[in-house]
Amino acid sequence: MAKKIINFTQARIRDLPLPDKGRDEYYDKEKPKLMCRVSSSGHKAFYVVKWANGKTQRVTIGSADEVTVHYARKQTDTILTSLSSGIDLTAQKKKEQLGKTPLGNVLELYLADRQLKPLTIKDYRYKLKLGFGDWLKKPINSISESMVLARHKKISKTGKTTANTTMRVLRLTLNYANAVGMIDNNPTKILSKARLWHKNERRDRVIPSDKLKEWHDAVTALNNEKAKVYFLMILYMGLRSKEALTLEWEHINLKHKNITVYDTKNGTDHKLAIPTPLLPYIKNLYSITGESKWAFSQKPKGKNEHDKPMVVPTKPIKSITKACGVEFSSHDCRRTFATIAEAVNLPLTMIKRLMNHVTTNDVTGGYIVTEEETLKEAINKIAAYIQAKVSTKSNVIQLRAKK
Repeated sequence: MAKKIINFTQARIRDLPLPDKGRDEYYDKEKPKLMCRVSSSGHKAFYVVKWANGKTQRVTIGSADEVTVHYARKQTDTILTSLSSGIDLTAQKKKEQLGKTPLGNVLELYLADRQLKPLTIKDYRYKLKLGFGDWLKKPINSISESMVLARHKKISKTGKTTANTTMRVLRLTLNYANAVGMIDNNPTKILSKARLWHKNERRDRVIPSDKLKEWHDAVTALNNEKAKVYFLMILYMGLRSKEALTLEWEHINLKHKNITVYDTKNGTDHKLAIPTPLLPYIKNLYSITGESKWAFSQKPKGKNEHDKPMVVPTKPIKSITKACGVEFSSHDCRRTFATIAEAVNLPLTMIKRLMNHVTTNDVTGGYIVTEEETLKEAINKIAAYIQAKVSTKSNVIQLRAKK
């Protein structure tokens, strides 16, 4: 079918007849690459159409109701110049549209594309909202280096660790936006260029050996049985806080006296023997929460609330500290476990295995496969040390923190 070529004027464009169905296309006599498309619905729009390398490049100028013929002709020259320079205006426009995606939506797209643990997803959402709650609806391409610098400075006044963790979530969100073509550069890179990331001060706090008995007595005196077992489990087994809190009863084998933590932080399953002194406490816990899915079950507050794991018991921590004078966190219990493991002369590879630290990057460690019985002996050696400490105040050996 031959092209329909007319001399574009405002009146002629306005009076172009509507097709019975589909659409008709008219080309401008003065600017042959300028086209007006008329649809049966009554919509009329200007486009620039150019053939290049066997492909049609079509760039929208705008609706004929909003754009004049004079403006459309002027834009045609600009667009053709860009196309001749190798600029893909269609891709550019698509990128501009993608760049308008709100920050909060970009994080959700990232989370949908990744297979992350529910707790990790919750953590990312929380931290992005914590640091950038007022940015969540901002277009991703509107976030600049100066905005990042100003916000980093503001959050740093609250806490250096908070500044680092919230900025890391912003960084991964913007990295994703950059990878999928929403933005050209990640503005958080300015923090590295300017060396503004705060150094992580690695904590080395442990429960002092000369205070271990007082701490242990304060824990075992708790009326909160779940909190009691939680703290003892981390001390005697070196589990991560989340690993302990999310333990399911089906992963605790009381008959064979072992616990398996599935899909841990480093992506592996972690099986450990239950130390002999800890076993009675776990059995007693079963009599309390055994009907629940979770070992450390949090009672539903309402009829519509489902059974879920408890959170870190902060009130019992304060009670224990008040009773024995030892300030501590859940991770301090894990760090104390590692420190005791070193004190009883366990090899580093064994300590890493007990704590489920990745050893595959260690060439030698990658060849060592530790048998369950060996692990059982090692963990009970640590338990025996703890028992010796909490049953007498004599022969106190000061522990050096294991980092």
